[in-house]
Amino acid sequence: MTEKWGRRLFMAGAVALIILGFVHSVSLFEKPVPANATERQLAELMAGYRFNILGSTRTMDNFLHGFSISFMLSAIGLGALDLVLCRERPALLKRIALINTVWLAAMTVTSLRYFFAIPTAFLAAALLLFELAWMTLSKAES
Repeated sequence: MTEKWGRRLFMAGAVALIILGFVHSVSLFEKPVPANATERQLAELMAGYRFNILGSTRTMDNFLHGFSISFMLSAIGLGALDLVLCRERPALLKRIALINTVWLAAMTVTSLRYFFAIPTAFLAAALLLFELAWMTLSKAES
């Protein structure tokens, strides 16, 4: 019975990562509307001012957009990988859940410092699901 709950929690964590990625993808289709002249100037500078990075010219907007896409793809990709592996033996799921827990703990700490409430809540929820899966699967094997 405990292994069954561990698998369910593991699968729920995987689904939470995929949902996080798709919710985050909404930000790629919306262009922020500046609230005032200062925000408008900042947006223009971030999109228009180019600087040289190792022979390649980029804007700050390029970097933010690229990192945003990378965040989305990592959440969807790891969630999909977890879904593919969720039928594997409990010992393997336990190790994968631990890796996801460590990664999500680091992401949640980063999110607490640099992001806002919505991505932090999604990351914390996925972290909790994988941590509970790891603890439940470890009980099933003892």
